[in-house]
Parts: sequence; C-alpha cells; structure tokens
Amino acid sequence: MNQTTDTSAVSLLACEDGFDPIEDRLRANIRSTIETVFNEELNSWHCQLIFTRPNEA
Repeated sequence: MNQTTDTSAVSLLACEDGFDPIEDRLRANIRSTIETVFNEELNSWHCQLIFTRPNEA
C-alpha cells in the first residue's frame, strides 16, 4: 500500500471539453480520505491479530 496510484487517466481528461478541475480535485480528496480510513482500519485489525492471545479470540 506504499505505491502511488497512477492518475494518468484523470490527466487525460484535461484536454477534453468537459474537464472540471474542481471535480478532479474533489475526487482526489475523497479518494485520499477513503484510502486513509481504509489503511487505519486495516492497521487496527492487524494490530488486534498480533496482540490478541489465542485463547482470548
């Protein structure tokens, strides 16, 4: 999850008539927020697996 997602598909839309930079920025912000929440939840779950004793599960 340390790889940067390729956003070249979004950049290709910059040449089209329907390109909206505000929408592009909003999509990037929402995607970043979702990725952050997902990574935090995944990290929390992983820590629970590591620190939970087998007889407590």
